[in-house]
Amino acid sequence: MGYAVLGSKSIQQLQRHIRAVAADTSSIVLLPHAKQRMRLRKVNINEVIEVLRHGSFIRTPEPNPAKGSLECRMQRYLTGRECAVVVAICDEQPDLLVVTVMTL
Repeated sequence: MGYAVLGSKSIQQLQRHIRAVAADTSSIVLLPHAKQRMRLRKVNINEVIEVLRHGSFIRTPEPNPAKGSLECRMQRYLTGRECAVVVAICDEQPDLLVVTVMTL
């Protein structure tokens, strides 16, 4: 796995990419840690989808060389709180892997 192509895109292009992929909910894969954090922080799947479809980057995406992916944190204010979703993306995998979910 790698992120050479995605890593060369601008912030705006990456946001558009994540939003476009999130349009198809079957392309959103929740990792076990993310599910655990969702339960702990009382965030439901609809809120995660909303953040991915309409959120923005507050931080610059960070490469994760150990996993061969680019980790992007999307944030959006909804339901009275700021929610953030970290997704891992790579060139070979078309899905969004939800790594963790946070409330701020």
